[in-house]
Amino acid sequence: MEVKLSKQQKITVNGAEDIYLIMRQILRRENKIGQAQEHFWIVGLNQANKILYIELVALGSSNMASIKPREAFRMAIYKLAVRVIMVHNHPGGNVKPSYEDQDLTDHFIQAGNFLKVEVIDHLIISEETYHSFVDSGIFKKLQASEKWILPYKLKERYRNEGKEEGKIEVAKALKQKEISIAIIAETSGLSIEEIKKL
Repeated sequence: MEVKLSKQQKITVNGAEDIYLIMRQILRRENKIGQAQEHFWIVGLNQANKILYIELVALGSSNMASIKPREAFRMAIYKLAVRVIMVHNHPGGNVKPSYEDQDLTDHFIQAGNFLKVEVIDHLIISEETYHSFVDSGIFKKLQASEKWILPYKLKERYRNEGKEEGKIEVAKALKQKEISIAIIAETSGLSIEEIKKL
């Protein structure tokens, strides 16, 4: 369900606090019973990081909202968003991310990479405060995770890493045979500076 936004809320996002202030307003619009449930939103952004939409994707119990990438990215694709921010609330007030929160973020980062819709942060909010995965450093670790990466992407990465190692081995072998550095560079594809360091 798309959340109605005022013109003042369709801002250019410069950081997590910008999103938190808007999302706290949206959470406060819920009645007291609704605030006791976990909400999961996707904030879609354009190329200039201006908010295109905010969609409530899932409404769960007091400690869990079940969500799949296809549900979360549907509106992003429809509205031509190039970036999204994941946001959900913890009704109890503790905004520390759980293992499940981190795993979901990891999954969404990889789904976004596949769809060419970049996930740029995940915020856990309460009435009083928020936790940004980017600001806390968790996001960078999840970007490096290979748990949810597609198998063909892993093969591609290993193939490219293997190519680099192969180039270095060829260059070392040619250097031992005292072949000129210019020929080694042409043969291996490494730069002259890289070859001199071997």
